[in-house]
Amino acid sequence: MAENDHRPDPDDDQPQDPLSRMFGQFMNQGGGMPDASSMQAMFSQLQSFFGAMASGGTGPVNWTLAKETAQRAVADESGVTRAQASDVSESAQLAQLWLDAATDFPDANGQPRALRRSEWVEASLPQWQSLAEPVAASAAEAVSGSLASQIPPELTGVMGQAGGMLSSLGGTLFGAQLGGAVGSLASEVLSGTDAGLPLAGKTFALVSQNVDAFIDELDLPRQEVLLYLALRESAHLRLFHGAPWLQDHVLGLVKDFASGISIDTSAIQERMQGVDPSDPAALQELMSGGLVAPSTTPRQRAALDRLETTLALIEGWVDTVVTAASANLPSAPALREMLRRRRATGGPAEQAFAGLVGLELRPRRAREAAALWEKITAERGAGERDGLWAELGLVPTAEDLDDPNGFFERRALIGASDDDFDAALSAWLDGPSTPEAGDDPKGPSGEGDDRPGA
Repeated sequence: MAENDHRPDPDDDQPQDPLSRMFGQFMNQGGGMPDASSMQAMFSQLQSFFGAMASGGTGPVNWTLAKETAQRAVADESGVTRAQASDVSESAQLAQLWLDAATDFPDANGQPRALRRSEWVEASLPQWQSLAEPVAASAAEAVSGSLASQIPPELTGVMGQAGGMLSSLGGTLFGAQLGGAVGSLASEVLSGTDAGLPLAGKTFALVSQNVDAFIDELDLPRQEVLLYLALRESAHLRLFHGAPWLQDHVLGLVKDFASGISIDTSAIQERMQGVDPSDPAALQELMSGGLVAPSTTPRQRAALDRLETTLALIEGWVDTVVTAASANLPSAPALREMLRRRRATGGPAEQAFAGLVGLELRPRRAREAAALWEKITAERGAGERDGLWAELGLVPTAEDLDDPNGFFERRALIGASDDDFDAALSAWLDGPSTPEAGDDPKGPSGEGDDRPGA
């Protein structure tokens, strides 16, 4: 794995995991399960403490609370000025002209938007719901199943009565933390697709306050930075419009990851010693940290590998297209490298989301993917390169990232007819043919046969 891997570590001595803390304390008294009266008292305390936040309905995530928490996190935002809105509109229009020469995918901008941070939160929450809810639901189910298998028979009734309370509390905790992570991201993201997916919808968007802060940190012309960011935003949108199956595919990989979650509650018990459920300060600590730390199963590892490959291919394609489109932009090489590093390492808010949900939206192999797309473009042109996004079966694989030079040979073999493949296989298995008795090895002319392979 690459550096900066922020997946939950089951051996971490300071886990950031509210649900594991919550469930761990249930099993912490005397090294085993607490008695019925203690559990009932604990549930009463928890219900009282979190009752004010449990109004978001049922489900693995309290989305009402998530939205409120995210919006509070961006309370210090500034509005969008007329000049900022004009800059966004002009950079989007110019980006379209430049991209027309670099990709066959058509303009997909729609009406360009200059967003406030709170508007990015509002626009992105439906996509966060699609990403986070499968993981939260699977984690809650895994914890519930693990607890049910470990409780003694005399406590079965108590746990059954508490099931609704636990579900509501877990959704509240997760909602508060997810909202905090999304609110923090809203102070960092530069555009609607800054995380590699069209989180703010499939219409062009730059977050003006964050873009200005980003530009202020650079010693580069403002208009060039704006144009480069607009090129990246527009290229992402062209890809997702041109490959309408792509976003659902990424969400499907997240669900594959979620379906393999496995929780070891005995490990939770070990890690959560000393939490006093009657102490309000200790209970308030439940609001910090990430989701239940799952053990990484082979199935999850495979899903994560596929997700990372897909995200790398998206980022690599965008990088290749934007590099071609910005060939005459003096600041482009510096901005390309800067944004590559930014996407590869991620900021504190992205790391918080990774710890919360258990996966990262990070293109670890973006450089290899860009090299592959550049090779395909150089040898076959932008049209054939973009045509590989027509359906999932055509998209390059992790093997292609490992060996870009063999890409076309592998595709030729896949595209060969059954007869061609059978003939090639038979020739390889049979080896060189042996002349029949009486045949003249030199052929009818008496000269050596100069056919290929003879």
